[in-house]
Amino acid sequence: MTGKLFRWLGHNQGPPLDPMQSWRHHCWKAAKKKLFKPLPLEVVRRRVARATALGLTYHRYEQLVLGGGEIKAMLFAGDTLIVTAPYAARAELLDQAAIRKLAEVSGCRRLLLTGQQGTQEIWARNPASDLIEAAIRVPAADPLAAPPHRPDRVALIAGLRDCALPAGSVALVGNGAHGPAWVAGARLAGFVPGAEFFGA
Repeated sequence: MTGKLFRWLGHNQGPPLDPMQSWRHHCWKAAKKKLFKPLPLEVVRRRVARATALGLTYHRYEQLVLGGGEIKAMLFAGDTLIVTAPYAARAELLDQAAIRKLAEVSGCRRLLLTGQQGTQEIWARNPASDLIEAAIRVPAADPLAAPPHRPDRVALIAGLRDCALPAGSVALVGNGAHGPAWVAGARLAGFVPGAEFFGA
């Protein structure tokens, strides 16, 4: 408490004394304006329709296709589809709300990313298993729970190659703070948090 009081005393709450802050702000605004140029109305309508078909918000879709590519597949981490029982024990059933959302996705291939904890087996026993075209298994016990190691990256890239998909056209949907690390490791199009995708 005393430390906070001393930091507050004598401070006039003015702007930070950083001489380059306004220049960096100007550069950021100029780069953003150059990147997000106004699009023709027909292009926006087409992209909104495409985002809706993929089950994404327009803003998230724009982020995924920023590099000029197109989303050809959605890679769903297994933990986003399984109901987790209390006390972090895995249940032997799939989340029906997530399955309904998955069924609404159209215009792309649907893939499952699974580790060594049996997600693929739980999925295979479900009547809705035909919603997933292929499963990619990596050595990690629970994908996205930790950053990917080299064997995980190799297995993921090989699985996408077997599906004849360029990594830059695949969006990863999952839970966990390490999703962006998996995207960067395999050079995927981008990461969509599971709560955002299935909650929309």
